[in-house]
Amino acid sequence: MAEAIDRAHGAALDGLARTLWAGVAAEQISDIDAARLVEALDARRMAVKSTQRPASLGPLRLEPTRRRKPQRPPVRSQAIERRRRLAASGPMPPSLAARFTTGELAVLRIVADEFRAQKVCALCLDAIAARAGVSRTLAKDAIRQARRLGMVEVRERRRTGAKSLPNLVTVIDREWLAWIKCGAARRQQSVSTLEETTTHPKSEPSSIGGRISTTTDNLLILGERHPAKPAKRLPKIRKRA
Repeated sequence: MAEAIDRAHGAALDGLARTLWAGVAAEQISDIDAARLVEALDARRMAVKSTQRPASLGPLRLEPTRRRKPQRPPVRSQAIERRRRLAASGPMPPSLAARFTTGELAVLRIVADEFRAQKVCALCLDAIAARAGVSRTLAKDAIRQARRLGMVEVRERRRTGAKSLPNLVTVIDREWLAWIKCGAARRQQSVSTLEETTTHPKSEPSSIGGRISTTTDNLLILGERHPAKPAKRLPKIRKRA
């Protein structure tokens, strides 16, 4: 394919690009080879444009690439608090969570919640980063690390001549899947318990001033329980005849 790129012109380059991404989708071309071929395609396109440009117009001038503006939260302290809260909520088992940082755990919590609700996470990186309270680069690195460890599967949705669609992230780790399922069951059980408590409140013992009321068998004296003393019997008075 590299030799074909060096000899291709015009529409042939577009056809080779489609073939390249089809091979990547079918896992016939590795990510490293794909990156090299993409660079070769771009270099070949620039070379073809420079040869086709009339000499009277002078050399081809490349327009400066537009840099992406850094994504920053409106209030940094709130973003840090959100990040720590999400990481501490237990998004995955401890054995897996030990491999990630606090920010990465917050990102994977957002991915897990979206996967549980939609069976796949189709959010863009900017949305995941905003919800997790981290930067776009950190969100990208967290998903890349989870993919490298075999915990998620990422399917790219590239489009020729148009902006690519957000990647589809699917959780495939069995331990993590079981953790997500148990977490949903625990939340459902907590909601059911709360509804039952609200509908049928448990009866509480009567109390006075925050202390349990006394009975005839026991008395409360300064917080200690003592048995009640029997009442003294008065002597009987005999009536004179």
